[in-house]
Amino acid sequence: MITNVVPSESLLRGRRATEFIEGITLLNDLEWSEPIKQWVLHCSLFSDEIEAANLPKRTEWYILIDDEYPKGNIGFFPAKINSFTQTFPHQLYNGEGSKEFPWRSGMLCLDTNVRTLGRFVTNNEPFEEDQRLNWYVERAIYWLIAASLNTLTLDDEPFELVDFPESSALKLGFSENHQSFRYWNSTDIKYGIAEFSVILPGTCLIRRFKKPNGQCFREVNWGQYASQFKCDNRVLGSWVLLKEVPFLEPWKAPSTWEELEIVCAKQGIDLQKKINLLKNKHNYQNKLAHILIVGFPIRNKLSDQDSEIFWKGIEIPILFDLKAVLKRTKLKEKEVMSNKPTHYINKYRKINWMHSFNWSKESVMSRGMLPKSLCNSKVLQIGAGSLGSSLGELLIRGGVEKLGIMDFDLLEMGNITRHTLLINDIDKYKAQSLVDRFNQSSLHSKATAFNGNIKYNLNHNSKELEKYNVILDCTGEDDVLNHLESYTWSQPKRFLSVSLGFGGKRLFFFSSTGVSFPNQTFKKMIRPWLIKEQNHYQEYTFPREGLGCWHPLFPARVDDVWMMAAAAVKKLERVYQEPNVSVLSVYEQQIIDGTFEGLKLVEEVKFNE
Repeated sequence: MITNVVPSESLLRGRRATEFIEGITLLNDLEWSEPIKQWVLHCSLFSDEIEAANLPKRTEWYILIDDEYPKGNIGFFPAKINSFTQTFPHQLYNGEGSKEFPWRSGMLCLDTNVRTLGRFVTNNEPFEEDQRLNWYVERAIYWLIAASLNTLTLDDEPFELVDFPESSALKLGFSENHQSFRYWNSTDIKYGIAEFSVILPGTCLIRRFKKPNGQCFREVNWGQYASQFKCDNRVLGSWVLLKEVPFLEPWKAPSTWEELEIVCAKQGIDLQKKINLLKNKHNYQNKLAHILIVGFPIRNKLSDQDSEIFWKGIEIPILFDLKAVLKRTKLKEKEVMSNKPTHYINKYRKINWMHSFNWSKESVMSRGMLPKSLCNSKVLQIGAGSLGSSLGELLIRGGVEKLGIMDFDLLEMGNITRHTLLINDIDKYKAQSLVDRFNQSSLHSKATAFNGNIKYNLNHNSKELEKYNVILDCTGEDDVLNHLESYTWSQPKRFLSVSLGFGGKRLFFFSSTGVSFPNQTFKKMIRPWLIKEQNHYQEYTFPREGLGCWHPLFPARVDDVWMMAAAAVKKLERVYQEPNVSVLSVYEQQIIDGTFEGLKLVEEVKFNE
């Protein structure tokens, strides 16, 4: 049974409101498209202000509207007939689109990020049923005016990369920043051989850039986890560095090899010649894929100077016998790119652009990174329990690359309640399991495990431990602090001791600098608080685990532990700004009339010797 879909009254009000906009003509009423589950409104848009030399004054459009209007998405797509085929800034690649639909793929970007449209229509998108569709229609008309006048972008707005029609199932990860940009500017080498490792099915990391003769001249450094995947010799790699973003006017990515060749030629680069030279360096037998990476400089803002190299991957079909292909496809030899009679690339073939991502630390951590002073530190964390596991993970995900984890204990089922490790880590060393987890949490982390207690590691791994400049104790155990007191390091270290009070209601954060941990100072400063803690739990019956000899468990919920770990990281940010004196900071949960009201710094004391 087929159910007829009827537009909602809200959508009908929105459609009726558009009839009063100057410049729009409705060619067909709302129609439901079952394949895409959206409403389709066919219309034409017109304005006398459109520069006819660049765009027709009247063009046809298909507006795609979600059924939950005025909520949901609204998209404007140029029609395949009586519209235009160019791609402009603030527009998706304007290709032919699906054969079953009468619209092209070049959806307009009309959201509030397109600042230039704010000169005509407010950038505050309304969500009232009689206003939202109008807002999009008006912005679409002004988009067309701006596109025809080449004023779609402003000099001070963020740089927008040309939209590549990505058809390859492969993904490419690379690492570039402003420092590597200076390196690329300093070298005359502009093409060569590339090597990749495959870290996930279909996901390739760039590992090495080589000269055409095979000599490596740049190796890309990744973290511990990514580096364990060796270069995959089943993947062929070539690279070419262009002078600027490859595009056809006004802002269209090349979609065929012929278009890419034309774009490169305008930059004074003979792409066919470079590919032909690299072909001779490759052995095509038993290969899974051939990847060409095309690099070009980009910038942060349109008005800025270029500051970074972006690499766009192309999946090249493994080359076949030319004569057989010519016979089968009836191609003429002038329609192929070839340097010898057995290899070819069809000029008219669509380019299989890959999804490409800059996975440099700066790019990956753009959502939020700890201060550089902390990220660049080498932190040795002693203790991989509930507090240590959450604190370590926050440091790694915050951008700390080099983190050592020291712990002698194995993970037990009871630990899972408050630990970041999982059931499949039971009966494994906590330190090693955490390091495995941390290294998979970041492409740039280099976490190292030190299984065993502090005494063993100070005796057997002192050379490795000396490389760390921050010693972070998360155990709350006197024995650990005693060993840190008796051991003398070759260079001064920043010592931090982080522990929780009863029930996880207080956080004690101690900081000091020296060649050994000032345990006596620490004890003197924290003793008054320990007395308060004892008064709290004198009458408390501690939980026990198992039915053997009674062993009390420290009570604290996981939310308390994680909250205090986050507070410790916040405090750790400030440590580098403080003088090198012993400081004890105490944070306390504020619960008033049974309502949690946050954390409060209740005391911060500096030790005066």
